[in-house]
Amino acid sequence: MLGLLLILSLTESVHLQRVKGQLRDGSCVCDVESLTWSFPAAKYENISNLMQDCGDALHKLQTQVEETEATMPQLLATVENVTQRLGPFQYLNSNGLYNALHLKQLSTELEQLQHVADTTHNDNPSKDTVKLSTEIAQAKVNVEKMYKDNVFNLETVKENLRLLNNRVQSCRTIPTEFRSTCSQRIMTNISSPVVTKLSSYGKSYIAGAWGREAKQGSEERYWVQPLTSGHRSGNVMRTYSTFSDFMAFKSYQDESIAPSNTHTNAIQGPGTLLYGEAVFYQCYNTRELCRYDLQTKATLRKTLPDAGFNNQFPYCYYTCFDWTDVNLSADERGLWVIYSTLGNHGNLVVSLLDADSLNVTHTWKTHLFKKSVTSTFMVCGVLYATRFVDTFREEVFYAFDTTTGQEDNTLALPLEKVAARVANLHYNPVDRRLYMYNEGYLLAYQAVF
Repeated sequence: MLGLLLILSLTESVHLQRVKGQLRDGSCVCDVESLTWSFPAAKYENISNLMQDCGDALHKLQTQVEETEATMPQLLATVENVTQRLGPFQYLNSNGLYNALHLKQLSTELEQLQHVADTTHNDNPSKDTVKLSTEIAQAKVNVEKMYKDNVFNLETVKENLRLLNNRVQSCRTIPTEFRSTCSQRIMTNISSPVVTKLSSYGKSYIAGAWGREAKQGSEERYWVQPLTSGHRSGNVMRTYSTFSDFMAFKSYQDESIAPSNTHTNAIQGPGTLLYGEAVFYQCYNTRELCRYDLQTKATLRKTLPDAGFNNQFPYCYYTCFDWTDVNLSADERGLWVIYSTLGNHGNLVVSLLDADSLNVTHTWKTHLFKKSVTSTFMVCGVLYATRFVDTFREEVFYAFDTTTGQEDNTLALPLEKVAARVANLHYNPVDRRLYMYNEGYLLAYQAVF
């Protein structure tokens, strides 16, 4: 008889059992009562299911890791780009200068605006100038309060400053006689084309400008200025002394504005205008304006502050029309330049110019993004913008009144055309017509008030 010691290990406890055995045929035989323990099948099944779930979760996690690794280079590049762009601002913020610098700039702009408003009130006092002075003084108080509280909405204050500046500019600019000559301020309709003619240069010259000499009281003279170098630049303006000569393309005179298409005084973009005895345009490859005197043959240049150029802010509603960053326009009030700046977030800016010196005398800022329109023009101190409808139609959809500073984007004035893209569109106060250069075609329309 042999004794056999079995040690049974269970999940919850350990039991010892002594069993007697017998020697049979050279083997030890014993009977063991297995009722003292049982195999934990239920727990085994739970553990098996848990392991399966863990396996599935691990596989899913592995897939996510692989996908993350695949996109990680792009994410890292984006983060690096944003970090670099935020670097200067983070430096200012970490040194406690970011808010103070912007508030100081606001204070400076308000002081300048207060000076202009006071000067305007002294020259031409009115209820509007008194109200403006009061509102500017309140704005200065609000900025001073921001210095103390360090709690403010910078964008709201800047927007209020923009509106105040527009109103001050309007008070400075609008003479009494202007209000009477343009009593009907907004156009009500535009006629079908009264002139439709292919340019004498042909359809290959898709960019350029044309029209009638735009200064009131001047002699009748029609002109065409095509861009002949990659639709970007030109140096010749063709003029006709009468409308019949223009229609017949005869008895014209070609005026050389610059020695070549890429000369520093050459014309860039289709924003050219003949006003008085001078040609006004964007100087080649710069943000400068040029004034070419037809009598003296002299060229005057003047920088247009902060203006976008070289396709920074072209007209772009349907497809971008290159080199349309700057364009000149004329109306009953004088000579204008329409452009955009980074400071105004790419939105349209319009400035009134002194035609002799090219100095900017007044500037208004709008909320309309320049790349969202196809063209703009001035009529009676109102800036109009068009957008693409289809190949044969444009629509005047927006107006900004420099007299009141008010914007209206509810207009829907149809404008017919013969090709898709508009290179130039401007108004002439002499005959109250709109002149369009439309992919080599020359169109004119009658403005209706």
